[in-house]
Amino acid sequence: MKSTFKDNKIVVEFDVGEYDKDVMDFLTMKEISRKSKASEDDIQNLAREISSNWWKKNKDRLLNENRS
Repeated sequence: MKSTFKDNKIVVEFDVGEYDKDVMDFLTMKEISRKSKASEDDIQNLAREISSNWWKKNKDRLLNENRS
């Protein structure tokens, strides 16, 4: 890994296969969220909606999983 400062930016270089995908995904998420205009309430409401929809979709399968 190599990091350098260039034009008010930090440039980080990795050899292929030497990076952690989770770290890169986290940094990408941070960059995207920094540009977001969503409020904390908007994010919480979306998270609740996603959880609710997921539960509705998977409830029967999960509750009846051990009844076979």
